[in-house]
Amino acid sequence: MNPFVRLACQLSRFGLVGVFNTGIDFAFTNVLFLMLRPVGALGLLAISVLACAIAAVNSYWMNSRWTFQQDARGPGAVTGFALVAALGLAVNSITFLFLVKYLDLFIEAGPVLTINLAKLGGVGAAMVVTFLGYRLGVFRTEGTRTFRQLTRLEPAGEPPRWYWLAGIILLALLLRLGFLVLAPVVYGDAISYFWVAWFNAHGEFDQVDGFWHSLFDFWEALLIVAGLDRYPALVLASLIPGLLLLLPIYFISRRLYGETVGLIATLLVALHPRLVAYSVNGYPESFYLLAATWGIWGLTALYQGHRGLTSVLAISIGLGGYFLVRNEGLLLLALLLGMTAYQVCRRDRSARRSLLLSVAIIATLTAGYVGLTESFIGSSGLFAKSSDLAKQHLETLDIATAARETYGIPQPVAVPWHTLITNLLERWPRNLRYTAERLPGVLLSPVVLFALALPLLVATRGGARHAEMPILLFTVWPLAFYPLLQIEPRLLFPTLIGACIFGAAGVVAGGRFLAQELTGRPRLAAAATPALATTILLLMLPIILLLAWNTETERGYHREVGGWIAEHLSPDLRIAGDGYGYVSATTFWAGRKGEPRRWAETPEELEVWAQEHGFSVLILYEDYLQQANPELLTTLDGGFAGLTQLHQFVFPRVGRVTLWGRVLAPPF
Repeated sequence: MNPFVRLACQLSRFGLVGVFNTGIDFAFTNVLFLMLRPVGALGLLAISVLACAIAAVNSYWMNSRWTFQQDARGPGAVTGFALVAALGLAVNSITFLFLVKYLDLFIEAGPVLTINLAKLGGVGAAMVVTFLGYRLGVFRTEGTRTFRQLTRLEPAGEPPRWYWLAGIILLALLLRLGFLVLAPVVYGDAISYFWVAWFNAHGEFDQVDGFWHSLFDFWEALLIVAGLDRYPALVLASLIPGLLLLLPIYFISRRLYGETVGLIATLLVALHPRLVAYSVNGYPESFYLLAATWGIWGLTALYQGHRGLTSVLAISIGLGGYFLVRNEGLLLLALLLGMTAYQVCRRDRSARRSLLLSVAIIATLTAGYVGLTESFIGSSGLFAKSSDLAKQHLETLDIATAARETYGIPQPVAVPWHTLITNLLERWPRNLRYTAERLPGVLLSPVVLFALALPLLVATRGGARHAEMPILLFTVWPLAFYPLLQIEPRLLFPTLIGACIFGAAGVVAGGRFLAQELTGRPRLAAAATPALATTILLLMLPIILLLAWNTETERGYHREVGGWIAEHLSPDLRIAGDGYGYVSATTFWAGRKGEPRRWAETPEELEVWAQEHGFSVLILYEDYLQQANPELLTTLDGGFAGLTQLHQFVFPRVGRVTLWGRVLAPPF
């Protein structure tokens, strides 16, 4: 039978089996949901897992006997099938949780419809994964086995294609500038980092909050010293490293898998919606990713036998810079350097010298940073955020209790070690659930499917033994580490970088496999790899627009409120307001530094606090109050006994924003 016809028949049979399994999955999901009526994500997850497991048993029997027409009763085949089914279950469940969480942002539906739409999305994603796993891994044909053994993805032998790389960087710049035009938004921690940089640049070291200090704000301070105003400095602090990030991505990918993979991986990073947004929002993610990926490139070169000074500097400056922004990355550095020492340096003196020199330079850079920070702000500048470990709650999981803990009456930071461990263990299951809910929104691209298919398609990769280990550790690290402590979606970005690199290799391998399957159709065979890559890249463009729209409608209102403050309120008035970035984003656009207010049970308590601490203006946000401090929702209508309503804004997405004060200063 013609390979193309055979593949089409397998897809058709797999689709019919999938429809039948979907019916089983949906039936059990709905029956269990209507019987149990779970209200939490864990209950929904348990229902989804059980329904998927029942459907998987039927899938095993029908696919082995009918779709692929192979008897898969041997222990190896059964194990492979179980692994693929488990992966499909994970993809199904993660996609299901993600859609349950976010579908209501775009459609209005009741709980039953939402559950079924989310389940449909999960089943669809899982079907793609399981088909590839069954076709390429479990029910492997002789042609597939031969392809896997003969196909090579090895380092590029030709010089870099600088013109192509320059064109991709230009495309990335245009996309990021377009995002800025659609969503010139500043929010969250980016403002905290900015104010540290601002005070450092102006020599006001006593104003620096050491909790937010890192190497990143030293970099941002240089832009401010160069004469840039607030917003341009904040944007360029992430935009410049966001564009330069494309360089190590290109060089890592081509060093491992060749020129074509290098260009595709660079395009994937250039067009990825999350990386586009975080290249212009003032966060340090693009900065530390740039540093870390240069370090990964240097380690990859060491694995491949390159012992020169370039590799040493890339390892030391790259990994050192990463550590000085994300201090918890010290554990990752220990893993990377320890693994390299074990796998490369035991029998190679030159590699051992290179690694020891890299460690010495990292230690020197760290000592210099600590000395500089001590002389400026009077602290070491390391591990300031470790105080977060003492918190009972995190805003990403329970914003109401976390707000009470963070902005309520200050509590002692020091806690017994056994209490700290208990807190972390109690937090871990919730963090895992949160990671599962947010991971699809971070990866936000089907390229991850090709990353998963890569080891099934190609046995020989990377040009040297274990050469993929540095980027693999970097990819897995966030998923293994952060759920133990705390989790924010942006902490998963190293996984995103790995998905783009491995995914690009999977796209090239998948294109070659399709070309083999399309023997006799030379035009289709030649277009296989470009078609796969182009499809993935085109899918990213509307997501960039959607992300820009969501960012603007969710946070863009701060510009309007900040503009009103700049026009109507005297700059000497002290402003307080809701925390977690609300008041800081508003006052940034007014050219001022607002302070988060005290969490309060009653309006009277908040008013007394404001008076005692010398705040003349309070800003309350309906969106924040509903989530974190509903006890004060009455102030939006009833107000405060001793304060005057200065102005109230109403925004469709986030509700009312109300300014309260003792006096309305005349315009100036």
